Amino acid sequence: MSLVLVVDDEVSLGTLICDWLASEGMDSAWVGSAGEAVAWFENAELWPQVALVDIKLPDRTGFDLADELESRFGFDQVVFISAFIWEKETLRQLKRRGKPFFEKPLKFKEEVMPFLKKFLGLESVP
Repeated sequence: MSLVLVVDDEVSLGTLICDWLASEGMDSAWVGSAGEAVAWFENAELWPQVALVDIKLPDRTGFDLADELESRFGFDQVVFISAFIWEKETLRQLKRRGKPFFEKPLKFKEEVMPFLKKFLGLESVP
């Protein structure tokens, strides 16, 4: 079973993503801030295969969170999501990091889910 951690301060979006993942047979967990994500990693018995991380979080950026997850836990399976992909600093960071990203509003069934299935090795994408 694949586990996806969703890190987004929008409760409704986090819940919706988890519902979509469940409908596809995936386990998920949602947290609303970078601090909660770090605490989740500190306490979880099973880490996710991938984390969907919003770039703009209330307590730090998703980029800062990704750096902390990698430095503290060796976890680098991050996919960024944001409504602000077009911002200059966001574009610079995305290019520098070379990580996958999706723009909000998410086209979950058309883009995100096929990507996740391929990324997690669950299904090939045509």
